[in-house]
Amino acid sequence: MPHHVVIAQHHTLRHRPAQIVTYPQYWAHRLTGVAACDITSLGCHTDLWDPHKGEFSTLLDEMRLRVCLTPPRKPAEILGPILPKIASRTGLPPNTPVACGIHDSNASLLPHLVAQTPPFSVVSTGTWVVVMTVGGAPVALDGSRDTLININAFGQPTPSARFMGGREYDRMRGQGAAPGAHDVRDVLDNHLFLLPSVESATGPFQGRTHGWAPAEPDVTDPRRDVALALYLALMTAECLAITGANGPVIVEGPFAQNPLYLAMLAAATGFPVTASASQTGTAVGAALLFASPVSVQPAWPPAQSAPDDLKMIGYAKAWRAAVDRRVNPAAKP
Repeated sequence: MPHHVVIAQHHTLRHRPAQIVTYPQYWAHRLTGVAACDITSLGCHTDLWDPHKGEFSTLLDEMRLRVCLTPPRKPAEILGPILPKIASRTGLPPNTPVACGIHDSNASLLPHLVAQTPPFSVVSTGTWVVVMTVGGAPVALDGSRDTLININAFGQPTPSARFMGGREYDRMRGQGAAPGAHDVRDVLDNHLFLLPSVESATGPFQGRTHGWAPAEPDVTDPRRDVALALYLALMTAECLAITGANGPVIVEGPFAQNPLYLAMLAAATGFPVTASASQTGTAVGAALLFASPVSVQPAWPPAQSAPDDLKMIGYAKAWRAAVDRRVNPAAKP
């Protein structure tokens, strides 16, 4: 788009709104009458926040929108009690407090942020698999690999990466019987691979078309689900690597219930991998906006991983080499 057209649109946008808020805070405004922006939403969903300086980015001034954007707040800040009309219609006490609110993946991170000592990483799974690394090794994030800097609930930069793992699972899963131990052995021994990317517009291998090697198993073949679980774990491991992960990994959400995914993630990274005991990490994190962090205790069991599984380690290395060969056929196996 020509630069002068963009500038003209910015001028038009500048004169249209009275106030600009991040989406969750639209509802906070409806409840309290107080307009605000949340730093975690600004950090994840816009380019309007400078994560290193902890202030609005220069883009806001370039778009001439500073006058419209509401003040940035931390998620736990109380905007006020509910409006009298809300209390009347709902029956809630008039003094019911409303917090500013928090971005969903950062809500999943918050219970671990206040209860775990860095370095560690949290993997939030669902439609999106979102990896957030706290206290990891310094890395230069690559936007072309779907990395970003999230801003956590305390305003701290948090290197992150993502891919649409839940959607990929739905697209590729089989329709046969549940795989058995012999199916797992067969996939590991014969290097049956699903290679990236199923959702090629996202993730660490954007722009690549997925494929199977040596051949795609039938949808009724249980080995299909084995290779899919391993693929999802290896994609997650890639996200951990590019965000500088350097410690234990806690998995939240549906993938935490998949032992094969957890085992391969441990083997591929060499880190202890733990399935969070909580199935409602996002809700717990949101509730913590009203609680004292001192009272929070880790809510996960001891690590259940096998980082020294030689077959899985060998599979992970061969999968990564196969990924490279798809781009550079001359690469050594």
